[in-house]
Amino acid sequence: MFNNYIYLDNASTTPLSKNVLKKINSTYNNFWNNSSSTYKSGIKCAMYLEKTRQKIAEILNAEIEDIIFTSGSSESTSIVFSNLSDRYKRGRVVISKVEHQATIISANKLKRKGWDIYEWPVNHDGIINISEVDEVIKNNTNLVSIIWGQSEIGSLQPVQLIGTKCKELDILFHIDGTQILSNGIFNWKELKCDLLSLSAHKFGGPKGIGLLLTNSKSRSFLKNKDISLTQEYQIRQGTTPLPLIAGMYQSIKNIKGRISFSSDKTVFDLNKNEILKNYFISKINNIPNIKITGSYTQRLPNHISFILFNSQREPIKAYKVINYMSDNNVEISSGSACSSSSGKPSQILENMGYDSNQLYSNIRVSLGSMNKKSDLDRLFELIQNCIKKF
Repeated sequence: MFNNYIYLDNASTTPLSKNVLKKINSTYNNFWNNSSSTYKSGIKCAMYLEKTRQKIAEILNAEIEDIIFTSGSSESTSIVFSNLSDRYKRGRVVISKVEHQATIISANKLKRKGWDIYEWPVNHDGIINISEVDEVIKNNTNLVSIIWGQSEIGSLQPVQLIGTKCKELDILFHIDGTQILSNGIFNWKELKCDLLSLSAHKFGGPKGIGLLLTNSKSRSFLKNKDISLTQEYQIRQGTTPLPLIAGMYQSIKNIKGRISFSSDKTVFDLNKNEILKNYFISKINNIPNIKITGSYTQRLPNHISFILFNSQREPIKAYKVINYMSDNNVEISSGSACSSSSGKPSQILENMGYDSNQLYSNIRVSLGSMNKKSDLDRLFELIQNCIKKF
């Protein structure tokens, strides 16, 4: 319970951790000058900026120059695609059928310029068919951009397998890692990709700041000759938001657990949220009025998604369930905040092969630091009410 309500939409955004807010405030007080200025206070801020960059790099086992600060995952993704457009007149890009809107919008911009955009189909769990990797990722591909953990249905893609193929053919590989870091710290040098996008507010940090992780190959690709791009190794423009960067560092420092990889799977250390998720799934698993969406096994540890059916076995519209929950001080969602408010059917479920009458009915529950078992007991009680009510 948080301020008399239960918050279960941490995939949308997370509350700011107290020590993160303290870090932001102290940085505003002590390092408020422009870090690009050449006088003493500016140089002091520049030194603090690079020290913070180095600390983040150490946590992720990255080189200091691998860390590019952006406003968040959407900008990071946009930077990758816009540089691709600037460098090549036309080409081929591979994305999946379950990407976030930021990737879809960027890909569509290229498509209007004559680029070949291949959307990799997914199975009923929302995961790409691994057996198609040689057919999909070919020599004429300029970029592969894949979402690691899907925010609406929680499924995880086999990023290491994709990265292995991209490396074999010397193709740039970008990962949308927005939902990942709240579940553990990964080793950047072990991850087989060239670029990765992150947003701090998804893991207890401030809004308006994020990362684009790079390597030497991708940085040389991103470096722009436009003289107006003066920040972050000439990759972006804008005054560096040092207090937000410091807050993001503290939020990364707060993250518990590790992420490891097999050839085609992502493995998370068992944490509190996964224990809660498993507890809730055990409660709903044998109820015929609930259908889990996404993968059971390859899923974000803090993520549960399902379709709710009424007593007549008709899918209940998600907005009815969400509004009822909200009236009872429980906050959940139907998927990405960027798309769930549109009132349109779920493109993700449609691409996974769901029936048309179920496309408005996906419910998402995403767990965070302040959730506990009693929150899920209350949610379960209200779900049973919804089955009878609607």
